Amino acid sequence: MSTGSSPSGSAELKVPRRGWRVPEKMRGQLSMPFGKLLDQEAALREVKDLEEVVTVGDVVSLNMLESGVRPRIMIFDLVNQRRPMNALSASLAKIEGEDVVVENPAGCITPDLVKQVEQAMRSKRRTKLQVLGEEDLAALVCAALAPDGTRLLYGLPRKGIVLVKMDQRVRDKARVLIESMEECN
Repeated sequence: MSTGSSPSGSAELKVPRRGWRVPEKMRGQLSMPFGKLLDQEAALREVKDLEEVVTVGDVVSLNMLESGVRPRIMIFDLVNQRRPMNALSASLAKIEGEDVVVENPAGCITPDLVKQVEQAMRSKRRTKLQVLGEEDLAALVCAALAPDGTRLLYGLPRKGIVLVKMDQRVRDKARVLIESMEECN
């Protein structure tokens, strides 16, 4: 289903017409860290002076913004533990970038989510991508598409921040996981 990858990470994912859904048997695989599990301070040290940073999740995006890191791509849903993330909304309003909104139900990867992540990866502008639904699986899409050297940060609730340094091995692993999901009917 996917095309070959390149060090640029620009190869597109061939998405089924209605996208993918996580089967019950895969839920454990997807909750495991994809990179190094760090605390906020260590994650900040790793990305502080880098430009190619992608954050997935409200808390990790807010933490980076409040610490002076300006991720090139931020993916969030403006909700944390069923509460509005007003602090993130306020922080996002203060920085330049393209505002994008995409629908993506929980446990799914929609074609539109993949398309918007692909466009954000190709764009030179900062992208603030709000997901209506759930953004968790966007980290997997980012891992499948991000160029070499990009740092992907996503949160693991009550555990810390996962830092992934993008390379071909990570992209291949992410694509295998995505392609192992069920196609939505």
